[in-house]
Amino acid sequence: MSRRSRKHLWTAIAVISGAAALWFGVSLVRTLWGYRQGDEDLKQVYALMESISQDSDVDFEENIPDGGGSDVQAADAVQEEAGGLSKADQARLASYNALKELNGNVIGWVRIEDTVVNYPVMQTPDDPNYYLHHGFDGAYSSYGMIYMDAGCVLGESLNYVLYGHHMRNGSMFAELDNFRNEEYYKEHKVIHFDTLDELGEYEVAAVIRMPASRLGRDFITMMAAETEESYGAFVDYVKENSFFDTGIVPQWPEQLLTLTTCEYTLTDGRLMVIARKIEE
Repeated sequence: MSRRSRKHLWTAIAVISGAAALWFGVSLVRTLWGYRQGDEDLKQVYALMESISQDSDVDFEENIPDGGGSDVQAADAVQEEAGGLSKADQARLASYNALKELNGNVIGWVRIEDTVVNYPVMQTPDDPNYYLHHGFDGAYSSYGMIYMDAGCVLGESLNYVLYGHHMRNGSMFAELDNFRNEEYYKEHKVIHFDTLDELGEYEVAAVIRMPASRLGRDFITMMAAETEESYGAFVDYVKENSFFDTGIVPQWPEQLLTLTTCEYTLTDGRLMVIARKIEE
């Protein structure tokens, strides 16, 4: 190779390297900015919830009747009228419904104690994946929001399927990746999924992973669990492919909850945590 050719080669390499560095820098800044915007959006949601909860507590106190016994008896009477819900539970439901008045797409709340999973759940049947890249305020968001499958109907569907991003900073549904560890599962067996009408507790039954290529029509139909046959087939599949045996085997027609996120040990992988509702 001549000296002139080598000079052109090194010039080309320098240009390519500079362009790559610029692209990487822009991508990094864009990612960090997206995370910051997502954080700010969630902070606003939490601030709204705290404000609403405080207001709910005040309203509840005002409804406690005066006289006719101790404060405890009066509180118990109000609790009984409210269907046996405690003051805190009533406040929680009131806060969900107040949040829905601010955004009509709110359908509930999902949380796992002692984790970062503590988010409102959205649903947009006419635009199924809207919250894949939109925040609570409707602006573009790298975080998106936790949202329910458009085909699920509260009070009718036997498997509520929730989606969330696996963010590299640990937010949204990234925490689910820890469920591959049996010891972690033993410390986080219960998932809370509340709707606007009731508080729900679900016990984890299985944890699976699979490539997204497997999520074809047949699997989606099975996962919907609309019939006793498909329900049984789905339960059999997740139990057979679970990382470990939880000893929990859902039975038709027990309510199921499936949390879904990306899984990075597989190419375009998916991680699913499947739970069944705990009935009192």
